[in-house]
This record gives sequence, structure tokens and C-alpha cells, in this order.
Amino acid sequence: MKPGDPCEPCKPCAPSPAFQRVLPSIQAARVRDPAFRASLDEWRSNFRHILAHPKLRFVIWMATRRCNLRCRYCVLPTEESPGADLSTDEVKRVFAQMAQDFDPAGIMIGITGGEATLRPDLVEIVEYMVRLGFRTVAVDSNGVAYGRDLSLVDRLVDAGMRCPTISVDGVGEAQRVLRGDASAGANTWRAIEYVQRRYPDLGTTTICAASPLNLTEVPAVFQRFEDLGIRFARMSAIFPVGRAADAPDEVLAPADLRRVLSWVAEQRVAFREGRRSLEIEFVDDGWCGLEWEGGLLRGSFLYCRAGVTVLGIEHDGRIVGCPVIHSGFNVQGDARVDRVSEVWRDRFQPFRNRSRLHQGQCASCGEWAACQGGSMHDRDDDGNLVRCMARTLRSAIG
Repeated sequence: MKPGDPCEPCKPCAPSPAFQRVLPSIQAARVRDPAFRASLDEWRSNFRHILAHPKLRFVIWMATRRCNLRCRYCVLPTEESPGADLSTDEVKRVFAQMAQDFDPAGIMIGITGGEATLRPDLVEIVEYMVRLGFRTVAVDSNGVAYGRDLSLVDRLVDAGMRCPTISVDGVGEAQRVLRGDASAGANTWRAIEYVQRRYPDLGTTTICAASPLNLTEVPAVFQRFEDLGIRFARMSAIFPVGRAADAPDEVLAPADLRRVLSWVAEQRVAFREGRRSLEIEFVDDGWCGLEWEGGLLRGSFLYCRAGVTVLGIEHDGRIVGCPVIHSGFNVQGDARVDRVSEVWRDRFQPFRNRSRLHQGQCASCGEWAACQGGSMHDRDDDGNLVRCMARTLRSAIG
């Protein structure tokens, strides 16, 4: 199959009828399993320790809000924050300070956007960060620039880039519709194929976002990943922030979301049983409920790491818990005037004091001890929960 080719016959992004019938019993048996309960108890203990002793492990740098596509669901659209990007010298100063104040060998840098490859100094900055000694320097991209100029991949790898992420949402028309990609993904798929063929041990991750507009192509996307020899891929569900906040047709209805996650669960079971070589993981959303957590959708239980082990630096220097959080408490400082290490040490209490989130529907929830409030992007300015994934999924049972 080539990018732009029709994907007929398309398989629906839904579990097989046989798996759908047995899924409730699988979920119930997992939650009752003593090994599952022991794993949950260990997770809770570790979570409480991390909250009490935050340690920076991952820095997300939004290199720019500019992009060469216009995704209908973008959570970080350029129109929401049109400020000037940090200059090359400013970026180097900020990360040099961080390398002085933290142990860079224990920190991974994720460079994202917007579209990071639009920065002409990207290779220079990656090389500089690697020289500073950061454990891993990764770049998140839509792959368009790579596909147009494959030498950019080579130059970034030569500079020390590892574990890049390339995102794609379809094998044809869905990519065109969802992402405004006139080539229907031709450049992105060319990039993925090139990276996988030339650098099979680079640690490349692929990701696909699920929307009502691409559900007929999602299984074909992951099948193509597997056919290319990719061993690990992620799926996210579009959530109602950014452009999607004003486009409810981009967000999966509860019943569709439950079907998609059931499909993910079926693929993970097939992977564990050796019937598929690609491991698929659900990412980027909230606590889904004990019946789903702890292995059925991802490798372990979800917790939001924002402000606890993760720090974000926006394109204009704002220091945040995570770039995808839109609530007012997200901004904790400004790297143009503040030293990042001091902000990390002295602020971020809205992320670390989870007791303030124990209100509203969370106050009476029996899973609070494990969830600790779920994903912070589901909170409003005052910390109130505005969207609960577990409740959404349970509402679709019928």
C-alpha cells in the first residue's frame, strides 16, 4: 500500500465480536487477581513517594508554535500563542543552566511544537544539547519536512538525536482531512519508512490520533507500522482542547471511545500472546478506571507526571508543567528571566499538592488513591475536574 492509495477493504476500529463478549470477564478477573492488587498497591506507594520527592526526568521544549500542517484537532495551535520563539542563544543559555543545576545524564529532552523541524537551528541545538550531556534528545515531528528532505533525518541523527516520534493519522484521505496534508501522508510515510529502514535501532516511536474522521483507517495505520517492522506505537484519542474544543465532531463519543479502547486492548492481548509483533499503547489522556488500567491499555497505571517529573518550556520561554495543559495554574515561571532550577525547586505546588484536587466528584471516588486526580489537562483554573475518562467510558456501557 502506498500513501494516498485507498485502504479498501478497511477494517473498523472496533474489537472482534468474540473479544467484545469476553472483555468484561477479562476486566473483572484482572481486578480481582491478587497479583493485580499487589501491583496496584506498589504503584500507589511509588506515586506517593514521587509526589513527595519530585525529581526532574523529562523536559518538553516547544521549539515553536509554527507548523507546516493545520490539524483540525491541534491541542497547541499557533493562534492561541503567537509570541516570539526563543532565540538560538536563549535556548542554549537555558539548557546550559539546566545542565549545570541538574544531572543531565538523568534527563530526557523532548523537542516538539508546532513543528520543531521548522526551526533552521534545530540540528545545531540538538547537537548542543547532546554535548551538554542530556541522556536522550528526541524530536517529535509530523514527518513532512523529513519526507521532503531525508538528509534532515541524517543530520539530526549525526547530531545525536535518538528516540524520535513521527505522527500520522491515516493511510489516505483521513490524513488529508484531519491534518490538512495535501499529500495524504506521502511525505510522512516516506519519512517513517526511511527512518525504519536506515536506522532500525534508533528507538523511533510512531503515534496515531483517533477521531470520528479516521476510524476506518486507524487499523490500517497500525498494520502498516507492523509491516514496516516497527515494534512499538502509540495511539491517542483527540480530546476537547485547542482547536478541538470548538469542534465536537473531532472528539470520539463515549461509545466510540469505548470501542476504540476495546480494540487497543484486543491488540495488546494479541501482542502478549505472540499473534502480533507490534505493541500498541494508549497515551495522552486520563485515568480510565481500574478495569482498564495496569496493563490492558498501557504498560502500567496512568499518572500525570506534569510538574512532578516533567517540566515544559514553551516556545516563548514560559515554564509550565506540561504544554498541553491550558489551565491558568500551568505557567510557573519565565525562562527568559527565571532560572529553571529555582522554579522547579520553589514552585509547581499546584501539581504536587494533589489534595487540592480531592473535590467535587473526586472526593467520593473510590479510585482516588490510585488515580490522584488523573491528567492535569482535564482540570480548570481552580483545579476542578471537567472531564473524567473513567466516568466517560462507564457511561457508554449499555
